[in-house]
Formats: sequence, C-alpha cells, structure tokens
Amino acid sequence: MQTILVPTDLSSSANVATLYAIQIGNKLSADVILLHVVSAIQPTSASIRHKVKNLEKEVFELAGNDLEALTNKLAKHSKSAIGLKHKVVQGASFNQVVKSESKKLDVGLIVMGTRGASGLKKYIVGSNTTSVIEVSSVPVLVVPEEAKFKSFRNVVYATDLKHTEKELLSLIPFLEKFESIVHLIHVAPSAKEALLREEHIDAIVERIGFKKVVVRVLVNKSVDVAIDHYVTTIKADLLTTFTHEHSFYDKLFNRSITRQAAFQSKIPLLAFKHR
Repeated sequence: MQTILVPTDLSSSANVATLYAIQIGNKLSADVILLHVVSAIQPTSASIRHKVKNLEKEVFELAGNDLEALTNKLAKHSKSAIGLKHKVVQGASFNQVVKSESKKLDVGLIVMGTRGASGLKKYIVGSNTTSVIEVSSVPVLVVPEEAKFKSFRNVVYATDLKHTEKELLSLIPFLEKFESIVHLIHVAPSAKEALLREEHIDAIVERIGFKKVVVRVLVNKSVDVAIDHYVTTIKADLLTTFTHEHSFYDKLFNRSITRQAAFQSKIPLLAFKHR
C-alpha cells in the first residue's frame, strides 16, 4: 500500500476520515491524497452555456482554495516525507471519478467518512460511499463519524463461504501489516449446519497456513444480528466483508428493513469488491 486516497466533501465527517487515513498512512509509511470532486453542470440550452462555464470555474477555484486550506491545517499530523497532497477534479459521476483517480494514482486503499450515529447500514446506504464500494476494485474503508484510529488488532471477517479461501488470501496482506487477529465468522441456521460448516472453514484455514485466525460459526436466523452481537462482544476494531454478487452484502445492509440493533458507530468497515 503506497497511497491512500480520501474523497472528501469538506464536511466534518470527511475530516474525521482524513485524520483516520493520515494515522494509517503514518503507520504504513503511505502517502495520503485528498480528493474533492466538483460536479459538472449540464446546460439545458446553448444560451446559458457560457454562464455555466464561468460558474463552474468559480466553484472549482473555491473548492481548490478550501481543500488547500484543509490540507495545510491537517498536514501537521502527517509523517509522510512528501506531506499531505490534495487534488480537485471535475466530473459528472462521483464514483467514476474516484475509480478513475484511484487507478491514475495507483491507490492501495480508499478511506471515506460517514454520517449519523445509528449504524453502518444507515450510514452508507444511498450515499457516495456506497456507490464507490460498488465500483471500486480498491478496498474501501468506511470510517464512522466518532471513530479514532488505534490499530486493527481484532478484525472480524464475515463470510458466506462462497469464496472464503480466495477472500482470506486477499485479506491477509492487509492484516499482516497491522499484526491483526482475524475472527473468521459465518452464520448458520442450525447447530447441525454449524458443525459441518466449521469443519469446512477449519480445512480452508489449515490449507492457507495463516496462524492468527479465530474461527466462529454462529447459529442465528438473522445474519446481521449475529454479526452485530459478535462485533460488540469482542470489541472489534474493524469489520470486513466482500461485496461479490451483492448477496451477502444485501443481507448485511438490507435496504428494505429498518433495524434497531445496528453496528456500533465506532467500528469501521473495510469493503473489498470480489474479483
């Protein structure tokens, strides 16, 4: 991981994510780049095209000034040899701009902030963060508004068992940088199923040879309730999952239901897109 990208709208929650990213960058000797996306305006007629162009130029300059001021303010927290960088880009699609810039800058991690205090599901559904997770081939770290970086000692990896070995192999390089213990958890509908699935997971872990793994198969009819309870019980530092086919992702952050029991607001989410 050489570069961390932080898309920011200059809000307070985005600033929390920026500080979080800087602290990760300090630990990993990675550079941090702030990115602000200015939405392109599509004129409805030729008569206003010139006015729109001037307005866009003004907005672009103001955004650049604000981002530079923020960068200078936060630079004191960075231990990077090059300091904290920033970039303003104009585009019609926020998530596509982030995706494109990630590729140009050879980004290894995207860090984004969230708003609210009633669970990760409510934080990210319908937000720019969700749209980036859905298109990004780079891991996206979702940072809740009250989060403060310490380390990623206890990392919960929730799996639906479809691609466990491949996903764990993708996750291990990230975990090794933080000397993390991964809690590999799966939710089964019955005790009988739990026993069979635990044997299956144990075989995968043994084959991979990664030692810092705790395997837990939980029995519960509700995936998100089970994961929420486990995350809370062990006081996890990070929850990670993969978004392949949206099947498990939709169960974890179902858009059609309202839950009172939600993930604790201080637990970041690391989302990988399955390849």
